[in-house]
Amino acid sequence: MREAPGNAMSRFLLTVALSLLTVPPATAAETVDAVWKEHKVDVRFIGLATAYSCDLMKAKIEILLRHLGAHEIQVTVPTCAGFTYPQKDHRIFASFLTVVVAGEGDVDIVRAAWSEVELGKRHPRSIDDQDCELLESFQKNVLVTIEHEVIDGMTACGASRRSVAGRLKLKVLKPIPEDGESKKNK
Repeated sequence: MREAPGNAMSRFLLTVALSLLTVPPATAAETVDAVWKEHKVDVRFIGLATAYSCDLMKAKIEILLRHLGAHEIQVTVPTCAGFTYPQKDHRIFASFLTVVVAGEGDVDIVRAAWSEVELGKRHPRSIDDQDCELLESFQKNVLVTIEHEVIDGMTACGASRRSVAGRLKLKVLKPIPEDGESKKNK
């Protein structure tokens, strides 16, 4: 026995309507009140297997910070004054903003949401095997200053210190841009 076309459509629409009622809006449940927090880090990077030019070191740190939701990033590598060749020893100063969960009485509230990110080979895209020591140092010295939660995994350098092993999955708090607002990244 065949069902009448009108009944099938009514049943389909009812199923769709019921499924919409049972699924909460994604953004409403995941957003939190947050405030901007300034970070300043002073890190010394000593590579055993990898050397970086000053410009490349600065770019890699900026990329990693931006990947984790940082804004208004300023990175300087003062140990490079006058040097243009790759070096294994760098002093890095970075200042940047991230959002943290707002507390009682905080003002200048921004909306934010927890986002999953990965750190490892190709996460972010420009991080590759030769960045293993840099990634290891970044996790140890910079990531600890950013509000995050480890979901799973780990990264480490292979025995030769020349390859990234594993991926680290994190939840980081990132601001939600207001309609029409441009990102604060500079």
